[in-house]
Amino acid sequence: MQIYIISFTEAGFSLAERICLLIKEVDSRESGELDFSEVTVDCASSARKNSISLSEWVKVHFKEGNALVFIGAAGIAVRAIAPFVRDKTTDSAVLVIDEKGSFVIPILSGHIGGANELARGIARVLGATPVITTASDVNNLPAIDEFAKKNNLVINDMQKAKEFAVKVLHESRKASEKNCPPELDSGSRPQFTISLYIKNDILNLIPRCVVLGIGCKKGKSAEELQSFVCETLKKHKIDYRSVEEIASIDLKKDENAILSLSESLKRPFVTFSAEELNAIPQKVSHSDFVSEITGTDNVCERAVWAAGASEILIPKTAKDGMTLAAGVRKIEVKIPEGLKSTLVSDFSACIICK
Repeated sequence: MQIYIISFTEAGFSLAERICLLIKEVDSRESGELDFSEVTVDCASSARKNSISLSEWVKVHFKEGNALVFIGAAGIAVRAIAPFVRDKTTDSAVLVIDEKGSFVIPILSGHIGGANELARGIARVLGATPVITTASDVNNLPAIDEFAKKNNLVINDMQKAKEFAVKVLHESRKASEKNCPPELDSGSRPQFTISLYIKNDILNLIPRCVVLGIGCKKGKSAEELQSFVCETLKKHKIDYRSVEEIASIDLKKDENAILSLSESLKRPFVTFSAEELNAIPQKVSHSDFVSEITGTDNVCERAVWAAGASEILIPKTAKDGMTLAAGVRKIEVKIPEGLKSTLVSDFSACIICK
């Protein structure tokens, strides 16, 4: 995570520098919260000569995966970010801190963007008070979107996630009023599942654990390959959002169709040499023609194994000079106690729930 801090007074700038130093010095292993070892900080002052305008500063840094910290009035931050706020699934985490460092307030993207967690972390090192206002946190309930973010899970439907959170909160309040555990019938029970398969009738958290192995004839169009991949995944009922990585032979490292697929899915593309692919011990389908052209008898399946898959979900599938295989990596997901009773048994052996 990259944190960008901006201040508007000398006292605020001193606090920004102090935060930078504290974050670098803190031993994150002492806390189960934010891992500051993966955090880098950049602080700026709008009062400095030659600095860019506040609007330009926000525009440059307001992007997915980063966080903006304003040291000053909350109103300044709200007006500055307003033109760039789009969607809670992609908006940056935004925090406000008063110039005395007494309060740390997340004002945007508290769960998915990590603003709440960051606020607690900064407040901890500053000795300040985190001001958290989200309903789940106020009521000491696990937030489904924050849980998904921490475990690299993709929410299939944000409206269903919202309805789930409302149900959890509602049932918790009823139980609190009765001073007993909630008695839920099947109609009111909030439910979710964790699965890489397409599920449209329930809140599903999709693990990014699928590896696509791809081979294709030189010059295939991006549209052809993307259509082939989508229709094959759909045929096997695999949600395309479960794709973690795309793999192939190094001969294809500059193949436009695969590079376009990688860009479209926003997933990394890795390649392996023929020697690395041939070293794979798992049994794969054999092709003399492919071996003659590439130096290995099977690109797509071997690439899946080389990329660390533990199981093949889709064996080699061919169409018009393109081949596709899909495998899955095992992942471990830790379920918060407050969510365990609402989890529906998943259908994928790759997911280890704890």
